[in-house]
Amino acid sequence: MTARLRGEKLMDVPVAVSALSAADIQKNNAADLTKIGELTPTVIVSNYKVNGGGSIAIRGISSSPGQIGFEQAVSVSIDGVQTSTGRVAMLGFFDLQQVEVMKGPQALFFGKNSPAGVIALTSAGPTRSLEAGGRLTYETIADEKVAEAYVSGPISDTLGFRVAGKYRDMGGWLHNNAQPIANPFYTAAQPASSAVVPGRAKKKVGDSDLLGRITLRFEPDPAFSAEAKLFAFRGKDQGAGAYSQNIGPCSGGLPRSFGVADPYGDCRLDDQTSYGGIAPGVAAGLPRAGGDGTPRGLVHAYVGSLTLHRDFDKVKLTSITGYIHYDYFNLSALDQTVYGGLIVLDDSSLGSFSQEVRAITDLDGPINFLFGGYYQSSKDKLYNDTAIRNDISYNPANGRYDSYEKVASLNGRTYSLFGQATWNLAEAVELAAGARWTHERKTTRNQNIYGRTTGVGAFNTANTVFPGSTDPTPGILAGKFKDSNVSPEVTLSWHPDRQSTIYAAYKTGYKSGGFGLTSPMAANTTIGDIDFDSEKVAGVELGAKGELFDRRLRLTSALFLYDYKNLQVTTYDATLIRYIINNAGKVKQRGFEIEGDFKVSSQLKLHGALAYVHNRLKNYTGQCYAYTIPAASAQTAAAPSGCSFVLNANGGRLLTAAGTPVLQQVNDGRPPARSPDWAGNGGFDFTAPIGSDLELGVTGDAFYSSSYYASENYSPASIQKAFWRFNASLRIGEPSGRWQISLIGRNLTNKFYKLYAADRTGGASLPLIPGEQRAVSARPREIAIQTSVRF
Repeated sequence: MTARLRGEKLMDVPVAVSALSAADIQKNNAADLTKIGELTPTVIVSNYKVNGGGSIAIRGISSSPGQIGFEQAVSVSIDGVQTSTGRVAMLGFFDLQQVEVMKGPQALFFGKNSPAGVIALTSAGPTRSLEAGGRLTYETIADEKVAEAYVSGPISDTLGFRVAGKYRDMGGWLHNNAQPIANPFYTAAQPASSAVVPGRAKKKVGDSDLLGRITLRFEPDPAFSAEAKLFAFRGKDQGAGAYSQNIGPCSGGLPRSFGVADPYGDCRLDDQTSYGGIAPGVAAGLPRAGGDGTPRGLVHAYVGSLTLHRDFDKVKLTSITGYIHYDYFNLSALDQTVYGGLIVLDDSSLGSFSQEVRAITDLDGPINFLFGGYYQSSKDKLYNDTAIRNDISYNPANGRYDSYEKVASLNGRTYSLFGQATWNLAEAVELAAGARWTHERKTTRNQNIYGRTTGVGAFNTANTVFPGSTDPTPGILAGKFKDSNVSPEVTLSWHPDRQSTIYAAYKTGYKSGGFGLTSPMAANTTIGDIDFDSEKVAGVELGAKGELFDRRLRLTSALFLYDYKNLQVTTYDATLIRYIINNAGKVKQRGFEIEGDFKVSSQLKLHGALAYVHNRLKNYTGQCYAYTIPAASAQTAAAPSGCSFVLNANGGRLLTAAGTPVLQQVNDGRPPARSPDWAGNGGFDFTAPIGSDLELGVTGDAFYSSSYYASENYSPASIQKAFWRFNASLRIGEPSGRWQISLIGRNLTNKFYKLYAADRTGGASLPLIPGEQRAVSARPREIAIQTSVRF
């Protein structure tokens, strides 16, 4: 276990941890964070692709993927290099040795931004003898082909290596029904090449990626080691807009783009979509679109780490140097209809360098220490070009179709010191106390380098002096943020025997505030529209772990009570086409979880887990979901379900400049988004010999989740009802693992369920009807055939 940066057994570490071995990952064909998360109760990971990339939730606490600049409440450690960007959900992983899911605040031992937990991925390292292996997988429903291979072994007595690679190509499980159709937003003033929307580029929404990793380990003597790893990822897709679906509510059963019905679309979560291309004339009017405007996405990512260990007998020193680079180019329609009423071209990048140095003592006395420092430097850059309805975005004077063209950046610096003292009060009792001090600095610069003065939004901001900007230059919205925090932690552990641990802990956590980059800039934007405060958590956790019945039964359990303050939230205003960023007052979290496995015999193992997490908001009034009340009905219309009117100083309805009422939601007593009260799983793993040379294996797993809101705006359409899903596998091969053939099934009941949802641009077009929502679905049924060999 790495939960306390020491080599400890799962039963000894006083932290709530779920561990997945390489065998667990292979049996379930879990090759990305979304699939890995599905194996652990209370973990929900969405690959949203747009803006922040994805969302990661543990115990119902997460951050929206709707903003570049938002960091996740759950951080991910890749071979010791920590990242809290949601973009990591877009990456595939392979050749993993272990995955650890650490639940609850983990501020003390992991660099930054982990108030809800940490997912630690450890890739396989060099082997002591020369070894090679490979795996071929074909998933029949999505026509997904995967090939993996590795070679590992010694170069010399002191130097080892491992080279691994993976290629994946998926035809797609989501059928695209969009056909060429007349552009409803075409006018005679536009080029004729914009008169027809070309429909789908391919029949299915597929993607492909290529992954590789090189590892070198140098160990000249037992007291020193150096390990360098470089991971690279290159992926291609059909543009971020292809991976969300309309979920309604839809008038007449068809989705609408700014009031125009899509004859090829539907309004439910299924394996059908209507995702149109971009008219050639429109693409030609976007400066960086290039080509014929075919929707597309291209992601490049690199993760490099250098880990040095030095053992000075009484002190062990560790240095981890990390670098992460991520770049995603996306050109796609984001209104999830055939028409492409919202065209977005994004080119975003993130570069992050980190350095951690720590020391752990091994003194003869009862007291030992851990102390260290952490530094991170990061830079987010965004280029965004957006066209909103080409009838109102087209400019005949210059032939451009974009409503605005924006560049933005966010620079960050993190300085952190941490330390812990452990005191063996008695032979079986340990008191551990420590704290992490963190200082964050962030600066942002945002500018519209082009903007229309007519149409939707006042985006020509070249002469605008933005209130609150730290740069008074017209057209520049700039800001500075800095904050310091001390997060203490105290844990009392008791080991009644060598196979059990009981602990009580007071834990805290912190996620810094900052700025969002994704929101459009209009003439009325202020710095307060894009900034947000730091998020904090404090509470207690009681846990017990043990091995019983001659170590055949292993149980872990935890009872936790935490209070989260200033939970960072964002919602999307589909009418103004902008994100609203703020902080929720408080989330009170109360819950328990229990996990265990039982070795019935040498052939049969049972496992299960159950979690109850009661998260409820306090002191948080937020934006209503998309709902249009025309000015003529401003004083007589009723508020939509769950929402209320904002009142003015006289007690009447507050109205906008256009004469429409302002809606809000009082969210006190509601759970945060993606926070089911109950979650659990149960399953078995059965192995049996077939003759003297073969082994048969069968697994079965059932997973349950109670209902939750998939969207931060609590739209009724975003409710995900309670559901079950089932996985199973059948394998046969040599007991030594030299070869194996498997049949792997995931989500066998073909359940479509929402991982993330939000208001959809162009969907709030009918008055007095809730606006349409878009959602990211979990992957439906998978049936995969897999063969693997090892030499």
